[in-house]
Amino acid sequence: MRYNISSTENIRTRMRAFNEYYALLRDFIDKGILKSSLDRGAYTHPKQILNKDIIDSLGPKRHRISLGYGPEVGEEIIREKIVQLENLRWQTKYTPDNVVMVAGAWFGVEITIEEIIQRNKRGSEVKIATIGPTHYQLFQRPIEVLGAKIIGFDFTNFQGSTPKTKREIDEILKFKPDIIFITNPNNPNGEYFPANILNYLIDRTKRNNIFLIIDEMQNFLPVIGKNLNYGPWVQAKHVIRINSFSKHYGLAEYRTGWIIAGKEFIGSRYEGVIQHVRGLMGNAPRAANDAISNLLDIEIGVMKNNPNPMQKKLNSLLQKEKFIIKHLSKNPKIKIINRNACFNITVKVDGFPSDMDLAKRLMEAGTLIMPCAGYGYKSSDVVMRITFAERWGKIRHSINALTSVLENQK
Repeated sequence: MRYNISSTENIRTRMRAFNEYYALLRDFIDKGILKSSLDRGAYTHPKQILNKDIIDSLGPKRHRISLGYGPEVGEEIIREKIVQLENLRWQTKYTPDNVVMVAGAWFGVEITIEEIIQRNKRGSEVKIATIGPTHYQLFQRPIEVLGAKIIGFDFTNFQGSTPKTKREIDEILKFKPDIIFITNPNNPNGEYFPANILNYLIDRTKRNNIFLIIDEMQNFLPVIGKNLNYGPWVQAKHVIRINSFSKHYGLAEYRTGWIIAGKEFIGSRYEGVIQHVRGLMGNAPRAANDAISNLLDIEIGVMKNNPNPMQKKLNSLLQKEKFIIKHLSKNPKIKIINRNACFNITVKVDGFPSDMDLAKRLMEAGTLIMPCAGYGYKSSDVVMRITFAERWGKIRHSINALTSVLENQK
């Protein structure tokens, strides 16, 4: 098989790998050793996105019409722009009633799972199949608090990081999950789920009354010729799509994302997803709404063939990726896993007992690079995630530190 099967306990181990990494990270921060990081990154900042008038409106100036307080489902203006963009892209027929704003994509995943458990399996165990690699920390609350059982199908054997055949989908369905969760593109590799296979998965999950959750957080900076490649078929009552601008545009501090789903699933103040959101977030803060509104206008404009005002920044990202790949390619201990999208480069490194061992040695050299055991890879495979959405100084220091660590490894 092209994938490994992970039990709920295996997935707890994945989550502990993240905890171990962050505990080690805090220790090195306290020591004051760290000078650079290619751990996550963001290629821009809100001040670079918003014009002066908007920046003023967030501080000393207040306008009569504000996006700062609205319905718990999220400001209608924002939801209208989200569906305008989605319908332009995929010829879908979403309306604002298909969208609810949430406090980030991660939160959106947890709330979606909670809603499915509440409506379908109250008092009994829900089985979730994840198709990875994926960010397994997403499932800590569903496992520990909601009592879900998780089965991971980890396409981490270096033969492609997504299903490629209908047979592989059929094999996953034999486990009779209540929910299937995918990331598209996946994290950390940035590989897109093939559109024809996703279309088949949507059809099969519909026939088997299975909810399909699609986390699209990594859908950014696709390589030429690659995309989600959806069609109108992606709009189905049992399909829940989750996204955010947090990583794309450096808006993580705003904690704002959205869920797109059937109207019944989105619900109202006392049912559906909105009942879960109402007291935990409500409408997004004015700063977040203004930022997202501006960014949606940019993306809608690009869809209509307008010039992209962010293009210089995107080009800079690609230059940074090219710089990193050029240096990594010189080292015979490194194998690069090609991305389809996102701003991560995933690599396999030879000569170390574990990814955590390499991460620790890199911290000792003053830099952070993320080990990938928490995404479903075997720790002994030593797979690392490198972001190129960082400042040049940090990139150069981190790559030099990696080179030095590899050269000193016997």
